[in-house]
Amino acid sequence: MPLSYTIDTSQQLITIVGEYAEPEEWTDLLAAILQDPRRQPGFAFLRDLRGAQRPVDAATVVRIMQVIRRFWPHLQPSRAAIVTPLEFDPAALVAHALADAQRLPLQMFTTYDAAREWLRGGDKEIKETA
Repeated sequence: MPLSYTIDTSQQLITIVGEYAEPEEWTDLLAAILQDPRRQPGFAFLRDLRGAQRPVDAATVVRIMQVIRRFWPHLQPSRAAIVTPLEFDPAALVAHALADAQRLPLQMFTTYDAAREWLRGGDKEIKETA
């Protein structure tokens, strides 16, 4: 399933679903989100990997994070979360580490509820975080 997104303006949330993807697909998706009139600066982003089956390698994640870093100042998200059903998801862990190194507010979670709590500004430490 290709990447797709929904925007919930009442929750100020952009949810991205679909299979793990290549950087080119991320470029197309983020460009579409940037042009979407419903998107506003300060919206949170949730990458939901619960239905994804084919993880990408670390080198691909590095290239995807370069795309995300390029779009970040234009999209102006408040925070971003990755939800993965896996206790150990190498692709999500690499994304989390790269975001941390670049000081981007992105966290990885194993439950949807924990991710949503953090995206809403929950400041407490969440055990599901990698």
